[in-house]
Amino acid sequence: MTTQFPRETQQLVKFIEKQAFADEDKKRWTEFLNENGLDQEILEEVHKKFLEIPKESFANDWQRAQNNMEFTKIQKQWRLDQASRNFKRSR
Repeated sequence: MTTQFPRETQQLVKFIEKQAFADEDKKRWTEFLNENGLDQEILEEVHKKFLEIPKESFANDWQRAQNNMEFTKIQKQWRLDQASRNFKRSR
């Protein structure tokens, strides 16, 4: 794992493994995350593919909503960490 944002990177890898993505997408994303860490482009790509998963792939609507909330949590936490690293205290 990379040293930059390891928690969110690990969470996204686990999220990707649980979803019904194509195996080649899973492999490509996992390799990218392990080499480069998390960035905005990979988040957008995973989110776009997640929204394309048919509803029939989930047990019910609640499972789909729960997975969407999990992804949103990872994305917001990464953005918060990114913003806090750019914040400078001027004291």
